[in-house]
Amino acid sequence: MKVLGGLCVSACALMVASGHAVAQIPAPILAYPGNALGPAAVGPEGTTVLGRARPDYDPLGIRLGSFIVHPSLGVSETFDSNVFATQSGAKSDFYTTENPGVSVASDWNRHSLAFTATGQFKQYATHDSENVNNAATDLRGRYDISNGQYFVADAGYALQHEDRASPDSTVNQLHPTEYHVTGAYLAYVHELTRIGLRVDSTVTSYDFNSQFTQFGVLVPENDRDRIEYVVAPRVSYEFIPGYQAFVRAVGNLRQYNQQDQTLLHPDPGDFRITNPSARRNSKGYELDAGTAIEVTRLVTAEVYVGFLHQDYEAQGQPGELFHNFNGPAFGGNLLWNVTPLTSLKGSFSQSVAETTLVIATPTPANPFAEAAASGSRETNFQLTAEHELLRNVLLTGSVGYVRDAYSEINRTDNTFGGDIGARYLMNRNVRLTADVSYSKRDSNVPGVGYERVIGIVGATIGF
Repeated sequence: MKVLGGLCVSACALMVASGHAVAQIPAPILAYPGNALGPAAVGPEGTTVLGRARPDYDPLGIRLGSFIVHPSLGVSETFDSNVFATQSGAKSDFYTTENPGVSVASDWNRHSLAFTATGQFKQYATHDSENVNNAATDLRGRYDISNGQYFVADAGYALQHEDRASPDSTVNQLHPTEYHVTGAYLAYVHELTRIGLRVDSTVTSYDFNSQFTQFGVLVPENDRDRIEYVVAPRVSYEFIPGYQAFVRAVGNLRQYNQQDQTLLHPDPGDFRITNPSARRNSKGYELDAGTAIEVTRLVTAEVYVGFLHQDYEAQGQPGELFHNFNGPAFGGNLLWNVTPLTSLKGSFSQSVAETTLVIATPTPANPFAEAAASGSRETNFQLTAEHELLRNVLLTGSVGYVRDAYSEINRTDNTFGGDIGARYLMNRNVRLTADVSYSKRDSNVPGVGYERVIGIVGATIGF
């Protein structure tokens, strides 16, 4: 999902439930290289207003030997104006969410080790079909070889449910689609001189559970199960202090466990039934060149441009079942600490997002014909502002835009979103949050747009 308001996607692409309210623009499940290895992972260094340490209000934690433990429990009440993200006949509801969590981090001079576990349990007042239980765990560490040379490793698991606004969510589905994400990340960083080397690698497994419609019809989801492999070497050169040029290559391999069941119909008029390899397997690469700039100590930025290619192996008669992607890749971000009390963050990118979207294209010769999208060319823009009104009162605001142009099916979605929120740090252990978000999707395909307002108030107790 695309997220506004500062929610980060981890290196393993695991979504971790947070203890505060965020606004989000639902989109297809992210696919590498468009997320963790995009500009956000290698962008400008710096601390924003919300990320700044606050010694008077930060929880102290519980010391266990050389580790610090931070348990927390968040409770929030949410109003959703369009629970099922439909274009007409929107149904609203309230739901309560509990967010327990615990983090354990080492307090060492060298190396580091940390573990987090979070839960997210939603109960709707009326539409109990939407009740879900989510959870995520993550173990990460860093091994320091020397100053500027180290390894980073991360492994995690998440149980999640797909948002109703996802284009891959089936209309009239009885419950949100449940899926599991298991991932591992390994990186080597060598920055001892002006020439730097970084190699990132990931492996991520997605496992979807099949669902039923309200009419008892099985919706197969197992054909979305896949494993994605990524390796991304990057070489940088600091030609003057604060200015760095870099080149990067990103290679990916996406392996699906099963054939796409929606493309195999018992109709002799459909050529795809004779296709023994109706899988969405693909391999691709992206080549980028860019620069990271420290304009001043308060303004840093990164911009890159390149070329991407995604090659799909499934072939059919009379041609390819899934079309390849070729085209420009670009991205960048900006961090401007306008004053010690205000931060502005901006980001933009274009990549190929994975999808299993299929639409009906009946013809007189074949009323069961369908067209499948191999992916979407996804373009994202986001701008976030953070302001410290008082030492313990923090304000946030964000706007974002996501454009998904799907191949083969002539569908283009434009999703807009905005959010305003506030945090009140009552003391070290208690913080209150309030957030209102708005999102809207326009599409050239009738019936798939929606408009949605979500309001959240919550409290978190942490130690």
